[in-house]
Amino acid sequence: MINKIKRDICIIKYRSLPLFEYDKKTDSEVFYYPTSKSVYWIKLENSLDKKLTSQFLKLITTLDINKLIIFGGCNKPWISKFISKRKDYKPLIRTLEYFKSLEISTKFNGGLEIDVQDLKNFLPHFYTITQCDGGFWDFHMIDQNQNIIFHIHYSGDIQIITLNKKFDKKISNQIKNTVFVDAMRENSDRLNQ
Repeated sequence: MINKIKRDICIIKYRSLPLFEYDKKTDSEVFYYPTSKSVYWIKLENSLDKKLTSQFLKLITTLDINKLIIFGGCNKPWISKFISKRKDYKPLIRTLEYFKSLEISTKFNGGLEIDVQDLKNFLPHFYTITQCDGGFWDFHMIDQNQNIIFHIHYSGDIQIITLNKKFDKKISNQIKNTVFVDAMRENSDRLNQ
């Protein structure tokens, strides 16, 4: 099941979600990230592999996560007006139709609560819009108990932010059950594989 959550409710309930805002007075970006145990970046072992969704679901399942909350850190709609009008890329057109079926429009700026079994259909569309819309950079996923945060980059790399020692250990153990490997990005922790 996929449930929409109003933006303010999402911010209040899931205080560990990253937030971003532009301050016009100081002409600067204001960022909030929760205190974390570790920050990892993973990628598929073979960059040509089309298993991003299945491997991400496998990882989520082995971590005993039943629901994810997906939220954009900037106060803007999920679907930009520009992207909503594009008709030049068939996968994006299918993605926009899918989001429309969920009543996610150019006005919706809240969060989504998604049961893991619904991620199989949702994730390919989420990834398509991540690849097509440069303004979609700020969306993160968090488990209901706020132990771990995921961010899927347009390249297919996944950022994992562990918020406590228990999940840090869990992710280190469970990543071995997938075909993900350390993406070796700068300023990130190394996975023991």
